Amino acid sequence: MPVIIGIPVLILTVVIQSTAFSRLHFLYGTADIVMLVILAWMLNERVKHGWEWVIIAGFVVSAVSALPFFSYFWGYCIAAGLCYWLKKRIWQTPVLAMLVSAVFGTLVVQGISMIVLQITGSDISIMEGLRLVVLPSILWNLILAIPVYTLVGEMVDLIYPQEVEV
Repeated sequence: MPVIIGIPVLILTVVIQSTAFSRLHFLYGTADIVMLVILAWMLNERVKHGWEWVIIAGFVVSAVSALPFFSYFWGYCIAAGLCYWLKKRIWQTPVLAMLVSAVFGTLVVQGISMIVLQITGSDISIMEGLRLVVLPSILWNLILAIPVYTLVGEMVDLIYPQEVEV
């Protein structure tokens, strides 16, 4: 059931990211709402189907992106793996783990995008890309990480209701 719910949620998130958030630039960086949703989903303790959402998000974003097909797929998988590792090994504070995951997830996804663009012949320099795209994208994702984490937490409460002890 959570996987079936994930398909329309992630498609709606991709539509919102493609239409609204792609127009809100800070320098040349934009927010990656889909990445934030899958990271918040992976950080929740009650979620049992996190990797399925990552795979769905990777395919959907890869389908609408101008980058080669699996660029976002691998970026999201690596970011979600880091998020899963943070959840299990390091922090018991999920909000802090969300912020750290947002920073490193943005670095991974934007880094893969920059490498793919360099391979395909783009003439943007690495330092210019870091300064004008990656750092503003990190700022956008940090600003939106807590609200997205809260909204996804509410969705998890609806999908995985807690049992009431009598």
